[in-house]
Amino acid sequence: MAKKKTGTTKKEEADVFNNLHAKYTKGAIAKALDQLVKDDSIMSKTYGKSTIYSVKQSLGDVPSQEQVKAMDKSLEELTEKHDELASENKRLDQVLAKTRSEPTTDAAKELLERAKAENEQLKEKLEKLKSGTVLIPPEKRKRANDDFDTYRQLWKKRRGMFREIFKTVTEHYPGKPSELKEELGIEEDPIPFEQDPLVN
Repeated sequence: MAKKKTGTTKKEEADVFNNLHAKYTKGAIAKALDQLVKDDSIMSKTYGKSTIYSVKQSLGDVPSQEQVKAMDKSLEELTEKHDELASENKRLDQVLAKTRSEPTTDAAKELLERAKAENEQLKEKLEKLKSGTVLIPPEKRKRANDDFDTYRQLWKKRRGMFREIFKTVTEHYPGKPSELKEELGIEEDPIPFEQDPLVN
């Protein structure tokens, strides 16, 4: 059986059929391709069992040298404009990111009110300090005084015990007790333990 020279093979029909996503039948595609070749709308070239189809392009469609230069100039201008817009877009993205990271108007108002309240509290404390008002509550002051008295009594007791023991040890010491203290690295508190350092 003779084959048409402008006919399509199974492979070409399948390729066009698949590219058209099975919208048309293979028979309809083959007839359409053959008709387009006959109408001189497309050209075909057979390589073995394969046929390649391409759209004919007349020489009238080829742009002149002046048109090519004009297109190149237009392309250059568009490229420059694109770069400017890209740079501006990047700058606006940075502004947008910074704006989003900052608090909203409502949040800023809330922060402002909170700062004002804290400022008023600090002003009140400052006025009390200027007027000499004691800021420590009475119960805390009493507890601090009680703790101080307790630890001071322990300090006095231990210092007295040390003095008695050191006196006994150095009673028959041939040298000076002060030199022995210095040699042993013993340092005494210069504040007399009989006197309250907080009392003028």
